[in-house]
Amino acid sequence: MRTLLFGLDGATYTVLDHLMAAGQMPNLSYFCERGTRSLLRSTPLPITPQAWTSMATGRSMGAHGFHDFVRVEFASQGPLLRFNTSADRQCEYIWQYVSRAGQRVTALNYIGLAPPEPVQGHTMPGFVPGRHLRRSSYPPNLFEQLSAYGPLDVNILGLELDTEKQSLAQLPPDQWAPYIDHHIEREQAWFSILKRLMTHDPSDLTAIVFDGVDKIQHLAYRFLDPQYLPAEPNAWEQQVIDRCRAYFRQIDDFLGQALEMIDDDGRVFIASDHGFTATTEIVYINKWLADRGLLHWQTEVPEDRDESIVVDRLTRFLDVYDWRRTKAFALTPSSNGIFIINVPPAEYAAFREQLISDLYELRGPDGGQVVTEIKKREEWFAGEFMSRAPDLTLTVRDHGFLSVLNSPAPVVPRRSPAGTHHPDGVLMGIGPGIKQGVRVARRNILDVAPLLAHSLGLEIPAEYEGEFPESFYERDYLRGNPPCIAGSAASADRAPPSGNQSELELDESDEAVLLDRLRSLGYIE
Repeated sequence: MRTLLFGLDGATYTVLDHLMAAGQMPNLSYFCERGTRSLLRSTPLPITPQAWTSMATGRSMGAHGFHDFVRVEFASQGPLLRFNTSADRQCEYIWQYVSRAGQRVTALNYIGLAPPEPVQGHTMPGFVPGRHLRRSSYPPNLFEQLSAYGPLDVNILGLELDTEKQSLAQLPPDQWAPYIDHHIEREQAWFSILKRLMTHDPSDLTAIVFDGVDKIQHLAYRFLDPQYLPAEPNAWEQQVIDRCRAYFRQIDDFLGQALEMIDDDGRVFIASDHGFTATTEIVYINKWLADRGLLHWQTEVPEDRDESIVVDRLTRFLDVYDWRRTKAFALTPSSNGIFIINVPPAEYAAFREQLISDLYELRGPDGGQVVTEIKKREEWFAGEFMSRAPDLTLTVRDHGFLSVLNSPAPVVPRRSPAGTHHPDGVLMGIGPGIKQGVRVARRNILDVAPLLAHSLGLEIPAEYEGEFPESFYERDYLRGNPPCIAGSAASADRAPPSGNQSELELDESDEAVLLDRLRSLGYIE
């Protein structure tokens, strides 16, 4: 059955329910009245590369290998960062499985689609500089096909640094509305591609990610969550509220048009890779490690006083560590992880246990416990590619990203709340066989791939780690359409990325652009 996966990066019911109640999202209200919804528990580290990849592969991080936007390669001079590409993903996306089953697929704005892999249909990746978007899409002539129905602006579709100015930091007040408007324009460009393909060259499975939800919430969450909305907003605050609502009204309009295009014979699922909440303090984990003699700086490192986990001044941030004497360090805010080095294997277990015990003793200015959960690599990211994860992954009490900068104190309150990721996202479905107006128990992000495979009438691959969410469907429908588990979905010979591999791989300047983009968003420093 024709199926659409409508991805909303970082969507949370906290915001969506508030906007529906305010009459801002009538199509989503209709969707909830006629469909089924649940919370969707994200990956152990709820960030874009790990979560969307798990959703679309049906596999956990230890199997697919995408822990973060970057992978860490340890060398004698210290760790090196490399941007993850499709060549680093160790499991196939559901698009490949569906293609081999003889059905057509379209995947738009997903991470890890470049260099492109052959499918029966179309792919256009996210997290790719505009100048590479054409050659990173599949088939190679996709841009020419789409241009027949109107112009395409790669600058708005791709990653351009001048318009992605530190959404996790403090933009000047006069830049907030233009930043939100940029994402309104960018989502319109992506939806235009979706609409052209669904109208003129439809697929059995179509999937798209609208990532402005995440970026706008990082910047302006306190103007979206009713708990933090100002009771009497001033003119600037009201402008930001109005622009945020305009963005979500546009997303709602896209959903309405998509429902019309998919018609009553198809299904639509809405999913987010993680949810969102407010962060009210910054945890400078490397400051804490340095205070305990576990991390050593190579040079005097400036203290951050801007409430930012993002910096431009440390352009060669890795060079500020003394790698010979450092035993524990955090490398990127997005990983929320601590790597352990220079500890003899015989001492590793005891060293790590002591570090865990000490981390749980970290207290904030109010005397409260800051670190609420610590995940050991082998317990949460088990699999062939477990080594790509940090030794420890931390959750702090407000779910904030860790800062790797130096600071006057390990824990510093924010002047105003900012947006951060929460492990509970959203999952909704509408269409034949799906219950109407029902809320069901929380599902896992690994359940989405089985849900899509079944909707397409395909067997569910045996290696998928999630469960088919039967609670979404009417019992009578499942009696006639039960989920079936197949053998392995993975092709014996996984098709390599298309085109000349040397031409499609990122060179050093390309990687620098992408790493700078992630820096600007606060995911690395």
